[in-house]
Formats: sequence, structure tokens, C-alpha cells
Amino acid sequence: MIVTGGQVVAAWGDVSKTYHSHSTRKSFMSALYGIYRADGKIDTSLTLAKLGVKEKNTELTPQEKQATILDLLRSRSGIYLPAAGEIQVMRDARPQRGSHAPGTFWYYNNWDFNVLGTIFRQLTGADIFDALKTRIAEPIGMEDFDIRQASYDEAPESIHPGYWFRISARDFARFGHLYLRGGRWRDRQIVPKAWVDESITSYSNAEPSVTKSGYGLMWWIATRSDHGISVGSYTASGTGGQRLTVIPELDTVVVNLMNTDVDGPRIGSSDWDLLLGAILKARVFTATTPSRSR
Repeated sequence: MIVTGGQVVAAWGDVSKTYHSHSTRKSFMSALYGIYRADGKIDTSLTLAKLGVKEKNTELTPQEKQATILDLLRSRSGIYLPAAGEIQVMRDARPQRGSHAPGTFWYYNNWDFNVLGTIFRQLTGADIFDALKTRIAEPIGMEDFDIRQASYDEAPESIHPGYWFRISARDFARFGHLYLRGGRWRDRQIVPKAWVDESITSYSNAEPSVTKSGYGLMWWIATRSDHGISVGSYTASGTGGQRLTVIPELDTVVVNLMNTDVDGPRIGSSDWDLLLGAILKARVFTATTPSRSR
């Protein structure tokens, strides 16, 4: 789907069909943290020591326990342990345990993201999926979000589960439009604007040779223009080709979802950049080509 100025410009496929969210779940979790921080339920400066966070079959070191919630949101905890939902490339890139102090090094770390789910439930007393439904999905009019399609992913190597749900393209586009409007939906502030601004600020140089981007609070941030994608655009990204890119400069949201339930085509970050570039070129062509009489 392509949405500009709140209007659907183009759409392909069944935009109401739900697909596995994969790692796009993390951007939704970030939004929940902003909402509940504003409610006074979450203090992002709290350390894992203060929170009493533990892990299966291992004791966190004194250094690891000094990681804060904010470090986890930025994927800079310095805690390198196996986690639910990891793919092989994440395992291969995992630094040696104890090699970096909290807050000093960026690594795309499912342990951080999953522990944020545990901490969220601990501090708020809310179920993640109930919170998604009542604090985000219902207020912005998501039509296809179904809590019965959500589940926690338990893994033998960790006590901190992943949290998966399914999302449709049209609902995903609504979430992107919410952020494009600074967390506001019509006359209601859903996610605090200050949190949106904080979330889409880059704090880390995230493997520039691969992604050409930075990393905010569980959002990927464009830090240099590529294929015409303007600096300051930001993306929720999931393995296989689940993508939501918000382009504030053009007041535009672009969504792609793949059916990862079955064997079939997949797209990566480079493919997504090429597709976005083609979409932007089409926009320029349409805007500059004189109309012809029929």
C-alpha cells in the first residue's frame, strides 16, 4: 500500500489479510513503552538490577545488570545471550559476552527486545496483546487485528519469550500514519509526540554497509539519502519482507507484507530500497508528466 496525505494512492493484493508480524512487532512495542511511560508506569532509566531481571541457567554479571530499559530500547544493552526468535545471522553476529559495557555498542539483539516484553508486563501489569488492542489497534481503527492470532514464543534457551501477532497491510499503514502525524489520530494523542520524536532519532550507526541506516528506539532510521529515500525516513522491518516505511518529507507511508507462512518469494533490505526508489520515481514521473486529453 502507498498512502499519501492520509489517502490511499495505490494498493496491490488483499490488504485486509493478516500476515506474521516478525520483527515489526518491535516498533509496536516501542509505541507501547511511550504510552505507558506517559502514564507513569514505566521509568526508562531503571536498571536490570533494580528490576530483578534474570535469565535461565546463567547469572547476569554486575556489568550486565547496569543496563537500563533505555539501553534495551536502543539495542545497546551489552548483554549477549541466546534469545527466542533469533535467526542464524543474528547468532553469527552476536558479540562475545562481556565485550561491551551497557550503552556503548549497538547490536541488533533479540534478547533486548524480548526482555522488554517481560519488563513491560512486570511494570504495567498488562498483557502485551491486550495493550496493543486497547491502546493502539482500537483507537486508530485497525480493522483486522485479532488478539486470537497473537502468541508468546517460548524458547528452551531463555525465560523471556518473543511476542508475535499478525497484521494486515491496511492496519500497518494506519500505524505508520499515526507516527507520521506525531502519534496523533484525529483529535486524540495516542502515542506522546515527544516519544515519537525520540523513537525516530538515530542513536547508532547500524551496519552502514548493509542497511545504510541508523537505529532509534526499535525503528530503523534513514541517515543518508539512497534511491531517493529522504534522510529522516524511518522503517519498521521484519524478516522476509515485512516493511513499513514512513517518509515525512512526502507525507507518505509505504507498506509491504509477504506471506511467510508458506515457501515463496522473500525480499530483503536492498530489495525494499529498490522498490521504494521505483515508487518515488513513479511519483515524480506522474507529477511532472503533462496530462493528455482522452
